Amino acid sequence: MRKLIISLVQTINGSYALDGWSTGVSTKADFNYFISLRRQAGAIIIDRRTALNPALPVINAPGKALERTPVYVLTESDPNELSAQLSEAGLDYRAQHFTPDTAAQVLEAVESTSETLVCESGPNLAYRLLDSVPGAELHLSLSPLYSRSTGSHFSQLEATLNLRVIDVRTVDDQVFIRYAKA
Repeated sequence: MRKLIISLVQTINGSYALDGWSTGVSTKADFNYFISLRRQAGAIIIDRRTALNPALPVINAPGKALERTPVYVLTESDPNELSAQLSEAGLDYRAQHFTPDTAAQVLEAVESTSETLVCESGPNLAYRLLDSVPGAELHLSLSPLYSRSTGSHFSQLEATLNLRVIDVRTVDDQVFIRYAKA
């Protein structure tokens, strides 16, 4: 069975974005950890919002380290419409329909260059995958930042999921916690 790592960063008070994106709450230590996860990835899983953000660099652009890494955009809506939007934006990303009931099967079927899949998304897709994919791990990176402003974002998802800690470490005041479902 493939390994799914879900990567999330947030502030100590739970904000996962500043000015709309996680880069505002990230640190150098977090970015280095994020890059180490990407290097393991045989495929990258992202959400629609991340895929269609024109301000973000293309994950698998020619000449980049992940040039040959497939990128899947999971969507609970029409994948054909999303595929057209991705194509129009010049992105070599694959739109893939999923539901919470089909998430594990969808991830087993994706093309991958290794057995490790890395999900880079916001908390909503992260929760759905962590809840429905057996053996998935959440790698939560806690920034030493308290952020509460008009640009801060907090998850509005109403859900409960019991997790257990499987590893904790710190690098330059950044705390990295690995979780699995309890």
